[in-house]
Amino acid sequence: MTLHVPTLVLMLVVGFGLLTAQLWLAGRGVLHRGELQRLGWAGLAFCAGFASFVMRTGVPGWLALLIGNWLLMGGLVGVASAVCRHLLNRDLPVWYFGLCLVAVLSVPAALNVATPVRAGAMSVAMALLLMPAAALAAWRGWRGELSFRVVTVMLVLASAALLVRGVHAALWLQSLPEGNDAWQTWSSAIFMLAFMAVLAAGFGFVLANFERMASQMRKLASVDGLTGACNHNTTLSLLAHAMERSRREGQPVSFVMLDLDHFKRVNDQHGHVVGDQVLKAVAQCTRGRLRGSDVFGRLGGEEFGLVLPATGVGGARHVAEQVRQAVEALVLQGDAGRTLRVTLSAGVAEAAFSDTPETLMHLADKALYQAKQQGRNRVVVADDWLRNSSLQGVTG
Repeated sequence: MTLHVPTLVLMLVVGFGLLTAQLWLAGRGVLHRGELQRLGWAGLAFCAGFASFVMRTGVPGWLALLIGNWLLMGGLVGVASAVCRHLLNRDLPVWYFGLCLVAVLSVPAALNVATPVRAGAMSVAMALLLMPAAALAAWRGWRGELSFRVVTVMLVLASAALLVRGVHAALWLQSLPEGNDAWQTWSSAIFMLAFMAVLAAGFGFVLANFERMASQMRKLASVDGLTGACNHNTTLSLLAHAMERSRREGQPVSFVMLDLDHFKRVNDQHGHVVGDQVLKAVAQCTRGRLRGSDVFGRLGGEEFGLVLPATGVGGARHVAEQVRQAVEALVLQGDAGRTLRVTLSAGVAEAAFSDTPETLMHLADKALYQAKQQGRNRVVVADDWLRNSSLQGVTG
């Protein structure tokens, strides 16, 4: 089998050029992310590195090899940096730059040795630069975006191919002269395979970023940005779903409406920044008292709601009381270092068969109003009289 190496190299130049163009366009659009910028610089380095191999006839061979290998190594460092930023949101660790220094210094040291030795040494050095990214992708990226699994597989394949080329060169050198055509064919094939895998990983990386952005947009559409709770519309939808399921399965479902007492005073006396911190603390405290199947939503301002599937009014009251006591026990930091404490009131209602989500929330709101009227910092359960008056209010 004979490989036309210049053609394969030209294909890689075109491939990495297309990747760089795609990253440039993505950066000018909605995907203006640091990891994609780093991958873009990596793609540019790969283009220039392989182009320097193609133009070996126009410059001294040693200079083309020196510049080409350095550029390819720079591209691999860019890939590793992009993976680290994507998965850990930080730069490469300091020890990695020690690997970079060793790899860079190995290039001029290997220029005057036999071709198989040089090829093997360069491949091992490049594998060492890529292996940390492949290991990090396998460790942290596999359970992330589905597209990133392609990145992981391709990075592992590229690292393995580079290592195989290094071992292949060492073994072949012991048995055949360096000019052997079979050695050159297999060496070139393995090298091209490694960087085709890197190219595939680059395109997969772009898809993974689009997938992450789509996931973040879905989350922003359904989650309150300050507290991490579901927003009003999502809470209402999940309550409707829970009520439909309760009718099918004959299980109870309850709704709890929570409201911080005198929260306006907190904002007036301590400022809105402290007020936001209070809301975050209350949300975290509340979330810690819920099951995985429960829904915690922010209905607006300082008002929250709990959807409690398979929970009757007694269980819902118990949950609300636990939340109330936990919030009452919070000791928060107010303005100018002053101690700040807050309380909340709660209204509890269990869904009847004929209730809609709106009527159930209205009933819980009526119970909450009663809790406020009775002195705040308490839990009130909607009784039959409250339900009848609530229904009259809704229909009227």
